[in-house]
Amino acid sequence: MLIDADTANEIDDLFAIVRALREPSFEIAALSSAQWHNRISPENTVELSQRMNEDLLRLAARQDIPAPMGAEMIMGKPWGGDEPRDSPAARMIIAEAMATRTGRLPVVSIGATTNVASALKMKPEIRDRISCYLMGGHYEASTGVWNKDEFNVRNDLNAFNYLLNLDGLDLHIMPATTCRHLVFEREAAMKRLNAGGPLAGYLAARWIAHAPESTKWIMWDLALIEAIAKPELAEESKCKTPPENQQREVWVYTSIDARAMEADFWRAAGW
Repeated sequence: MLIDADTANEIDDLFAIVRALREPSFEIAALSSAQWHNRISPENTVELSQRMNEDLLRLAARQDIPAPMGAEMIMGKPWGGDEPRDSPAARMIIAEAMATRTGRLPVVSIGATTNVASALKMKPEIRDRISCYLMGGHYEASTGVWNKDEFNVRNDLNAFNYLLNLDGLDLHIMPATTCRHLVFEREAAMKRLNAGGPLAGYLAARWIAHAPESTKWIMWDLALIEAIAKPELAEESKCKTPPENQQREVWVYTSIDARAMEADFWRAAGW
């Protein structure tokens, strides 16, 4: 598995990464950094995510896991296009996919999908060697209606559309509509984190620094990691892509057991 994260963007990315590092069934080949380049972000978003990824791996004593840097800018141009963004992260995805001999390599994007989409564009042969898991967009299961007005998608709409349009790509989407139900209360979380070690303290400090007034937080990205680690805690259905995209079926998570996911996180983290 490869994990691609815009870690410095919010809070939940860190919880998702920690959960993945604590999952014994995961063999993590790399943790790469993703951009979150928008009009209100700093200029060096991927560098900030890179530093935080390296901090987490050091505190978790997992510096055996490579941490390649992703692209700072979106795929294509602001008005469209699918020109890839070369980066160490995209090349790592390609190298790991090409080294896979059986099954498909899971590539998990919990940020903009610039790096995985660029890897697929740069080396089309990896399409049949990987499974893409991403958190992004909105999807109403009762109506089958998509809405792309969501943070991760908006940070690289070109990349998201490229993945939707890539016929034959095994694509699994955790929409914000579904994962918004996984909410951590700050007071309860802080009690656990403050009683943990340096890694737990890093997560607590990040919450205070990023959102000091927030008494609760939606753990968007953690929901995707939990759904992969514990498939019984989520429901996944085959759904049609948006009408403006290549018409095909992709997997969409339509419900989660939020309470069980929260309990599983603390159990796995050991705090």
